[in-house]
Formats: sequence, C-alpha cells, structure tokens
Amino acid sequence: MALTVRRFSALLLVGLVTSGTAMAQPDDSHVKNNGLTCFNGYGYTLKGGDYRYTEHHQVRRVNGKITTWNVTYVGARGKILATKHLDFAASQTVPTYTLKMTGSGYQEGITHHNGQWTMFRQQSADADRRTKNFQIDQPMAADSGFNQLVQEHFQALQSGKTIPFKFAAAGRQAVVDLKAFKTGTTTFEGKPAVNFKAELDMFLVNLFVSSLKLTYSPQTHRLLEYRGIGNIQNDNGKVYPVRVSYYSKMPAIARKDGAPAASCGSVSSS
Repeated sequence: MALTVRRFSALLLVGLVTSGTAMAQPDDSHVKNNGLTCFNGYGYTLKGGDYRYTEHHQVRRVNGKITTWNVTYVGARGKILATKHLDFAASQTVPTYTLKMTGSGYQEGITHHNGQWTMFRQQSADADRRTKNFQIDQPMAADSGFNQLVQEHFQALQSGKTIPFKFAAAGRQAVVDLKAFKTGTTTFEGKPAVNFKAELDMFLVNLFVSSLKLTYSPQTHRLLEYRGIGNIQNDNGKVYPVRVSYYSKMPAIARKDGAPAASCGSVSSS
C-alpha cells in the first residue's frame, strides 16, 4: 500500500513541475507596471548542483497586472530546450499556457474557450492530444499563477498561516489539493529571506513525497529560489529535481555555457 501511494503521489507531483520554475520576478524597482520586464533563473540539479539551463523570462504588464509571460529554457551552448507562453487575461492565478519541448515535441498546457477550462498534454509531435475539462475553484493556481497566489496570501503565509489551495496540473491531467506554509527564515545573496513549502494536502501522502521548497524576499515578495521537480526533461525524457536560483548576476558557468542576458531582447521568444 505504501509503495502504491508513493508512486501515485510522485506522479501527481510531477504534474506540478511548472509551479515553481517560471514564476520569479525582479524586485519592485525593476518591474515595469506598463511594459516588458525581463530576468533570468538558473537551473541546477538538486543532487550534485550541476548547472543545466537558464530560464529567460519576459513578463508584460498593463496597469500593474500581468498580461503575458514568455519563458525560454536555454541549455548548453545556447541550445533552446523548451519554450512557454502564458496568458493571464482570464485569470491572474490560472493562466492559459502552452509549454513545448523542442527535442521530444512534448506539449502541455491549459486553454479557456467560451467559459470552458481545459488542460491538455501531448507526449510527442505526432501523438494524440489528451485533454481534461476542469472548473475554477478558488483559491486555485496553475503554472506561474502559483506565484500570483503566493502574492495574494503573502502576509498570511508570513504570519504562519497554512493556505490550502487547488492546483491544475496539466502534465498529469488532474486537479490536486495542495497546502502552502512557512517553514522558517534564511538568507539569499546576503539578504534576509523566508522559506515556504507547498505540498500535497492528502492523508499520509506527504510521508512519501518531497515538497516544493520556495525562498522569497520578505520585503519585495520576490521569489528567489525554487527546489523541487523541474519541467525540463533529461536525455531519457524524464523530468528531474532541480534548484532554480534567481540570482541578481549571471553565474560564470551560465555565461560560459551560452546563457542569454537577463535583459529584454536577448532571446526572440515573444
């Protein structure tokens, strides 16, 4: 029974891979309330700490609200591993989006047409697309909308409250129950930071599944680091645990490996 729960839970958690790796943002002094804000995140293997890729983010806002968000995942020698386009017109916490892996042709995402929300997944370019309809049940998040949900509940989380919410996991064709809570304080680049966790809100499941660990700035509410399952596949087509750090300066290893600059226009994904 324990092994069955472990396997089932791990599969669900894999579906949450986009909740952490594309949701950081710069501090308020660098965010454009009207226009494009760009920044990078740097992905490392959780075990061993080997550099794997750079996330290049391009976030557009109108009157302070996010409208679109493009992410380009750049690996060794500047090779594009994946792209993702998100649209926040229908919801700030459940964006519609499409993630595409350039190598395997894998796609996943969420659509919204005539009031109907649908999650989809396509294993390869020539595979059949699997879909599942779902409803918005607040509080709810999907992909980078998780960051927006944290922003909405930041003070409650900071004060020690546990926030239960639902997550639309397109990669697993499921809506799962999660809970977020504060675990302590730390530092990041020499400045105070706070640690949160997000984990499955199911009886006994958390005994078998690693949680998603998030580090935020208590002053700017900016995501600084994410630890958990990533959304980039390895050579075997499997996702793997990562640490994504949103450093203020590009690490030397990323620069050497052809990572794009954090400035807008360094990649053409938008």
